[in-house]
Amino acid sequence: MSGLVHLIYSSAATREMSSKDLVALLALAREKNASLDITGMLLFVEGSFLQVLEGDGDAVDALFEHIARDDRHTSVVTIIREPIPRRDFSDWSMGYAQVSAEELASIDGLNDFFQGQGCFDDLNPGRTKKLLKAFNSGRWRSRVATQPIDDQPSVSSPQPTNSLPTERPPVSYAFQPIIDLDDERVTSHEAIELDKTTKLPTTVQRDDPAARTQLQMESHTMAMGLAARLGLSTGLTLNYAVYRCDDAERTMQATVDAAERYGFRPDRLTLELDHDQLLDDPQWFASVLQQQRAFGMRISIDNFGAGRSGHYLIDTYKPDGVALNEGLVRHIETNGARQAIVRGILQTAEDLGIDVVAKQIRDQAEVDWFRSEGVHLFQGALFAEPQFEQLASEVFIPARELT
Repeated sequence: MSGLVHLIYSSAATREMSSKDLVALLALAREKNASLDITGMLLFVEGSFLQVLEGDGDAVDALFEHIARDDRHTSVVTIIREPIPRRDFSDWSMGYAQVSAEELASIDGLNDFFQGQGCFDDLNPGRTKKLLKAFNSGRWRSRVATQPIDDQPSVSSPQPTNSLPTERPPVSYAFQPIIDLDDERVTSHEAIELDKTTKLPTTVQRDDPAARTQLQMESHTMAMGLAARLGLSTGLTLNYAVYRCDDAERTMQATVDAAERYGFRPDRLTLELDHDQLLDDPQWFASVLQQQRAFGMRISIDNFGAGRSGHYLIDTYKPDGVALNEGLVRHIETNGARQAIVRGILQTAEDLGIDVVAKQIRDQAEVDWFRSEGVHLFQGALFAEPQFEQLASEVFIPARELT
């Protein structure tokens, strides 16, 4: 025994691979891996493979030599081979997930790479570890086929574009206020989609862009309808993710139509772009956003500061506001590194006239630090928890100290 290792490699398919081809490949891999006590995972996107093999070092190396000679793929490149303390895929002889380029481009620290049309065969060790971490934290793992693909049609076969996913739970919305501490008032409410049964954030992800786009349009209509019934008098912030260029204008128009139907002036609406779900044609999408801004609608970027591309997003989309990533906010009063990062963001925002919202605020010490740096927009449990299908009856607004 030479010790437990994992070997991660990339390769490119030498020909188009059908579902039957993948079934045959995986059936052989699972049988052989099980006999060698090797576990692992295979990602496939647009003709490119990324495979993780883990087990005894000698067994892994011997298997990899055999794999490298397989004429169904080429450009076989070892990215990482190193000792590991434990297996990530101990219950899989070989798990498989087919992912999209859009999904890969949504990972913090990798979005610049995959949005730039990079693929598995160009990954370096650092980026590969980010990808593996994203997978192990839950991204795609729940839909991996550990049985033959024939038994897992939802993984290998996209749904028809003319139907919505049947497994989407019934949803509704909670509303959480955004506070302006300079004016000591609630300026807006964010509509947060929740599973109507569990009251937890919805986690269902769909592969079919058309279905996801339809759900996006329905969601905005539902949120505005509920807000109108509750008599919302402040601004309304809607989370927004775009899945393909062809749908951007259509989803924007649907939001405008719903706003007119429920009596929301465009200047009362903020579209908060999901930092992890931005299009691979940013310049084109930016032009679409500018059209909506001309009508008075505000644009904000959520989870700002989570990835490396923050300043690029500001330059491209020219948002009216950014909402800081929770990782920057938490306990910032005692963390010098975060303070330095946030000060840089605040200076950029001030220079460009961009509002900054400190979200997920939990305690007064966080508020005090941000107030000392001139931030006046806040959201979080300290002020009010999200209220399911109602507006908060009580909002804590600390009075501004007199100087």
